[in-house]
Amino acid sequence: MSGISSSPDLVTGITDTFLVTDKVALITGGGSGIGQETAIVLAAAGARVIATDIDSAGLDVTRSLAKESGLVIDTRILDVSDPEAVSAAVDNVMVEHGKLDVLVNAAGILITRSALDVTPDELERVLRINLGGTFFACQAAGRAMKADGRIVNLASAIIDTASPGRGTYGISKGGVVQVTRTFALELGPAGIRVNAIAPGWVETGMTRQHWTAPDGTIDEDKRTKYIAKMQGISPMATVGTSRDIAMGVLWLVSGAGSFVTGQVIRINGGAFMA
Repeated sequence: MSGISSSPDLVTGITDTFLVTDKVALITGGGSGIGQETAIVLAAAGARVIATDIDSAGLDVTRSLAKESGLVIDTRILDVSDPEAVSAAVDNVMVEHGKLDVLVNAAGILITRSALDVTPDELERVLRINLGGTFFACQAAGRAMKADGRIVNLASAIIDTASPGRGTYGISKGGVVQVTRTFALELGPAGIRVNAIAPGWVETGMTRQHWTAPDGTIDEDKRTKYIAKMQGISPMATVGTSRDIAMGVLWLVSGAGSFVTGQVIRINGGAFMA
């Protein structure tokens, strides 16, 4: 049997490729779910992480989880629906750290309502946060980043299908894909890579609304049935975790993803195959 032996230098080089040591990373939606897990994963990979969210309690949890793993994450309150606040957040990172290497747009909301019943205010709110928040963060970061900047936007598996009651969410995430392509094209000459991840079903605070009552109580039977339903649409009969998505983000923002831009990476257990 023949093969190629890996030298220590090669092994070290491959390992180091997945690190983001001393990169400055700004994450929106860092107080829960995928954004929170991404903040922890990037910090573990060596980045100086600034996690932002409108939820101060959620950011407290992010800091605590990081501390438990011996990591330090800086946190800031940020309402991504306010373009001026988004721009100021990027400016603050530049003042405090002198650079911005990574932006991850994970902030988002979901309103479950039939398209026939969605109000103008509801549509505007979803688009302002999910789509506008992503757009203006890309804009602010794109102006600040130097060559080798990396941006990852969170889209959704819903871009490849339609889901009753989630039309506004799907419309906003479809727009996120186009935002990603547009900025990848326009920022590419400056050496900035822009990609999107379209996660499949993952249990987060957003998805738990399917079995959580208004008073916060959880219907475990409903939860079990819903997760089984989601497992049923995957060829592997499984659902993902926030860590699965965060590791995809790490790949894209590390040196391992250096030849990837303008792409939508579908991490969904094969549930949707575009």
